[in-house]
Amino acid sequence: MKQVKAVAGMVMIIFLLCSLAGLSSAETDQHGTHKVEPGTPKTSSTKRMALNLPPAAQEGLKLTMREHLEAIDAIVAALAREDFAKAAILANEELGFPKHHMAMQREEGATFPSAYHELAMAHHKAAEDLGAVIPTKDLKQILPHLEQTLHACVKCHQVFRLKE
Repeated sequence: MKQVKAVAGMVMIIFLLCSLAGLSSAETDQHGTHKVEPGTPKTSSTKRMALNLPPAAQEGLKLTMREHLEAIDAIVAALAREDFAKAAILANEELGFPKHHMAMQREEGATFPSAYHELAMAHHKAAEDLGAVIPTKDLKQILPHLEQTLHACVKCHQVFRLKE
């Protein structure tokens, strides 16, 4: 269990740093194009698309993204404590479709590209699949679903950015 805690802690630190930097394991050049360093995960070599949202919707989306990150942190912490019931509830309620409905209200009817909706739905589905497998208490089943949920987050951040 100590190994799971250490790995989970490192994953969260890396995810947080990438999120705060607005990058996905890569730096960008003056054109906003990703430069991938050897040995790092691949990211898109094209520019990220700006989500042109009204200010209130942009703030709502930022809040939702921070809540997603906090939920992942809480899920990992619950798994490390072997509090599987809490982890499952968090996965479903804080990352699943209930959170999507809350986010839509915050974003006040803002228009998003269809590709964004597809990525968001994939993220919520992955989170609900994670929530469904957590009660098995089998980390060999849980961790791949956690990875898929995080991958859905990363993929969306690789494709989209907020307008600056």
